[in-house]
Amino acid sequence: MSSDQWSLLAALCGALVTGGLLAAARGYWPPQLPAGRPPSRWAVRVQQARASLPQAWARRWRLIVLASGAASIGGWWYWQRPVHGLLAGIAVLGVPWIWHPAGTSERQIMRLEALAQWMQQLAGVHESGGTLESAITTSAPRAPAVIRPPVRLLAARLRVGATPAVAYRQFADHFGDGAVDNAVMLFLTHAQQHGPGLSRALQSMASLTEQEAIQLRSVDAKRSQVRTGTRWISVITLLIAAYIFTNPSWGEIYRTPTGQAVMFTLGAAFAAALVWLRALAQSSPPPRLLDELSASGPPGSPGPRGPGYVNRKRKGAWL
Repeated sequence: MSSDQWSLLAALCGALVTGGLLAAARGYWPPQLPAGRPPSRWAVRVQQARASLPQAWARRWRLIVLASGAASIGGWWYWQRPVHGLLAGIAVLGVPWIWHPAGTSERQIMRLEALAQWMQQLAGVHESGGTLESAITTSAPRAPAVIRPPVRLLAARLRVGATPAVAYRQFADHFGDGAVDNAVMLFLTHAQQHGPGLSRALQSMASLTEQEAIQLRSVDAKRSQVRTGTRWISVITLLIAAYIFTNPSWGEIYRTPTGQAVMFTLGAAFAAALVWLRALAQSSPPPRLLDELSASGPPGSPGPRGPGYVNRKRKGAWL
């Protein structure tokens, strides 16, 4: 590899490190999007990555990105090789996802359990008299902690006179979850028909949601062996790589231009394998049953995605 090719490789790694730092800065000062404009594909992927982490790590994701950038620059300065620094930054960035390969599944389970508990609360409040809107407003302070902020926001929108159908759809869009869409579709049907059987329907849906959480937890437990294997394979591999990097007799071969290219290829293959193992260790989220409010036509229209809403609407005479 010539000196010009070496310089090109160093410039490429430097651009990747700089891009990571700029992404961290963009996270601290996110741009203001015009009203009604959907987020970019990059922003959606960042949100999905954050959502796959446990709560404690998700709150510190900016610090993780900054630590990754610092590791890249520090590794480049210490080893005097760009790929060393780039892989060091990627390793720091990936540690939370390696150590918690099933954060998404755990959040889905907790959300389902909280949703079932909240619908039981709604059914109890509604049985004592009042409308669905008043039941939501009354239950908001006592909603499970996992879903309490969006439930309180929904109650606040209803109190200030927002159209119930629009408020319910905004509540569904906040989660982007098919299980929440099920509950919202029940709310929308009742808002249109105002039948007398809402409490019974809420109790039935709460039971079904609770059963879904139990089944998902059972599947998640069976995948624990895959998660444990993924975690320890990753940790052992990173420790071996750190030893090779710091041992001159082993790591000297990777300090040449050819060795840098080989190291980059091996690092990319290892990262792809970890992504594949992580996909095996977690459950796919349920598909949405409602279109997003901004893309579903008139504000009050339900905008269903599939036949589920039609089936429930046929039962809606008593909702």
